[in-house]
Parts: sequence; structure tokens; C-alpha cells
Amino acid sequence: MTRIVSILFYLAVAAGTCAMAHCIQPYRAGEPVWVCGRRTGKSFRNRLLATGIFVILFAVSALRFDIGNDYGQYTQTAHEAYVGGYVVTEPGFNGLVRFLYGIAGWECYELVFAVFAFATLVLFIRAFTRQSVSFSQTFFLFMTLGLYFQTFNTVRYYLALSIALFSMKYVLERDYLKFVFWILLAALFHKSVLLVLPAYWIASWEWRRWQMAAGLAVSAACFLGKGLVLKLALVLYPSYKNTIYLEGGGTLFGTLRTLAVLALYVWFVRTQQSGMSKEARRELRFYAQLNLLAVVTGTFFYFLPVVTRISYYFGVSQLLMIPLILHNIRDQKLRRKVTALVAAVCILYFLVFLLQADQDGVRLLPYRSWLFETERYTYR
Repeated sequence: MTRIVSILFYLAVAAGTCAMAHCIQPYRAGEPVWVCGRRTGKSFRNRLLATGIFVILFAVSALRFDIGNDYGQYTQTAHEAYVGGYVVTEPGFNGLVRFLYGIAGWECYELVFAVFAFATLVLFIRAFTRQSVSFSQTFFLFMTLGLYFQTFNTVRYYLALSIALFSMKYVLERDYLKFVFWILLAALFHKSVLLVLPAYWIASWEWRRWQMAAGLAVSAACFLGKGLVLKLALVLYPSYKNTIYLEGGGTLFGTLRTLAVLALYVWFVRTQQSGMSKEARRELRFYAQLNLLAVVTGTFFYFLPVVTRISYYFGVSQLLMIPLILHNIRDQKLRRKVTALVAAVCILYFLVFLLQADQDGVRLLPYRSWLFETERYTYR
């Protein structure tokens, strides 16, 4: 019964915030936000709705207790970082924990989770606002693809992922100094994000067929020599030695989703692309090539520990790519049909995700809040 109530709660959160996002009205080119020193009514409503969305999502995330497959592990790691014990986490996390515990005066791990939730949501929502052609569609994908709820797990990683999405704008603008700055900042919390420094830069090129063929050949060679590649990976991440993560981290479900997005892209390029500007084509190609990298990592490199984290750095671009495709379908009736189809698939995906959210490795159900719990993690 608790599981069903929690699923209904998650559905209500997703439906309510998506409805609010749908009410946010996009601005026309050159439309003012301020008039005579005051915000316009439209700007005020949009800000109010965006703030409401943030408050709801932040509250659900910050008030959770023992939700996520590594919640308990994080409390222990935070304790070890605070008392000077051995930890494998990055210096950004360790320093932040010591600072927050220091100002709190005790090991208030709820504050740590709240700060990570705050920063992660701010960066995601900011990226949606400034980088998507449709905030409401991008936010809908964020919720229905389960990405928001997955931020309850591995909070360091999802903070890095939000920064990676946020930094895509600088790659497209060729502002590499800002791009490197943000990625190095993210690496203070999860060093795996350093992978995007070369990957995003390479994905911004216009790939030739021979380059793609060479890339696939190298990937196939790595697959054939997976024993050596795995050893090299464990040099970078020695904490994965002798753990269940060595069973591989790829998921067929995620790879199939990315293939479906690439199929939508191929259809669009062959039938609808002619009216797009040069910059929009370049942006769409960048996202598509990132998704191709996601497929490659999820297939040829499935044996790597938690390889889905690598794939997500590429696949998160779907949040911006799909709305860009839908926005540029010329025929209005066709656009509505394709949009409805995408929405239906995403809702079905979300329902399947929720039904499986109580499994080991996810542990998002049942929802619990520390407001109503007397249990705590304590360490000496």
C-alpha cells in the first residue's frame, strides 16, 4: 500500500509541475522583460511559476530520508570526510561536508542533501530556461524520463551532470574558457565529468563518414580488448575493484531509448530540416552526435563499471534535442501528431520507471521524509 501511495505521490509531483511549466509563456524575439523599471505581467507570472516548480521539486528532494540506493552510504562517507577518515570522494564533496557540518555544529547530513538538491535543480532549470527552445517540453522530458527522481541517487554525479548540460551552451558558442571552468568545477565533485572535455569538443565538429567509421573501429577494438580496457578503468577508479559494479553498468533500456531518439533525428533530417538556420542545424548535429556516443558507450563499452554514468553525459542532451526537433517541424498538423506521439511514449516510459523504482540499485520507493521519521544514521 505504501508503494502505491508513493507512486501516486510521484505522479502528482510530475503532473503538477509539468502543468505549471506548460503555463510558462515563451518570450518573442526582442520582447521586453522590464517596462518603466517594473517587470511585465508576463515576466512576473513566468518567474512565479518557475519559482513554484523549483520549490516543489526542492522540497521533495531535500525532505527525503533513506531514498536512493546510496543514501546510507553517503551519510557514512560524509561522516568519514568530517572526522578525517579515508574516503574516495572528491575534494569538493569533502570540503563542502566539513563546511556544512562545521556551521551546523553537528553531523546534519540532511543539510548536505538539501544543498546538493538546491544546486542541482538550479543548474538544470537554468539550463532549460536559457538553452531550450521550449522550457515546458524540456521540463516534461526531465520529469517523465525519470531524470529528476534519479537525482535522489549519487548526488555528486547528478550535480556534475547538471553542470555538464549547463556547459553545452559554451561549447556551441565556442567559449571554451567558460566551458573548461565549469567542467573543472564539476570535477571537484565527480571526476568522471572530465571525460566531457574532449568528448563535447569532438562532438561539436561536423563528423565525416570516415571519421565515424574510424571511431566505430576503435570502439570495436576496445570491445575485443575489454580485459585491458577494464584494467585501465580500474586505475582511474580503484574503488570499483572487487565490487558488484564489475558486472557491467550498461542497460538495454537506456540504449533503446537513445536509438529511438536517433531514429527521430534521422527522420527529421531527411524530411524536415530544410527550413532550419545554420546555427540550429549545428546545434542539432551536436546533440545527435552526443547521442551516437551514448549508443557506442552503452554497447561497445557495456562492461565498464556504471557505464550508464558516461552515457548520461551524452544522452542528457535529449532534453534539448527533442524540443529542437519538434519546434522545427514545418507542418503544424504533423508537429502536433509527432509531439503527441513523443509525449505518449515518455508517459509510458515514466510509468514503467515508477513500477520498477523499488528495485535494488534504484530504491526510490516507498517515499519517506525525515519530517516523519525518528530513525537516523549515527556514527562514532
